[in-house]
Amino acid sequence: MDTLKFKKIDGTIIENIEKYVKDWTKRNPYGKIIIGCDSQVHSRRIKFSVVTILHYKDKYDQGKGAHVIIADVWEKRMNKSQVEEMPSKLWREAQYALEAAQMINGSDEFFKMKITVHLDFNPDETKKSNIMYASGLGLLSGYGYKVFGKPDSIIASNCADHFCR
Repeated sequence: MDTLKFKKIDGTIIENIEKYVKDWTKRNPYGKIIIGCDSQVHSRRIKFSVVTILHYKDKYDQGKGAHVIIADVWEKRMNKSQVEEMPSKLWREAQYALEAAQMINGSDEFFKMKITVHLDFNPDETKKSNIMYASGLGLLSGYGYKVFGKPDSIIASNCADHFCR
């Protein structure tokens, strides 16, 4: 698939995301890798922002800041209302998060355990994103990733949301 092109906040393109992240983990053995995705409708297009947070941690699990990597994808909207479009838009968020995780993981099954994925899906049945909660989380956990939805998905809910606006 490899539709994601990652860059740093300053716009520097990252040619090989797997090597980049694995090199970072060698320098930061206690660090955490968290992937999140969110989307926003912009007129006739949808912007998907996939964010990879490389969270600096020490051996005592204390946070020491983060390095943010982003991949934006723009897709043409279908001629549907936002309500009709919601399930497919949410499913694409889960797919893009999975694609990012697989690009970073490569073929290293052990490395997969270092990756956590956050989806902006809500377990509350009164919320719109609940329609894809079980499916989205099930997709990623089925591939062996640790995955969280709201309220434990701050990377997708806050960071990815910020970049897709």
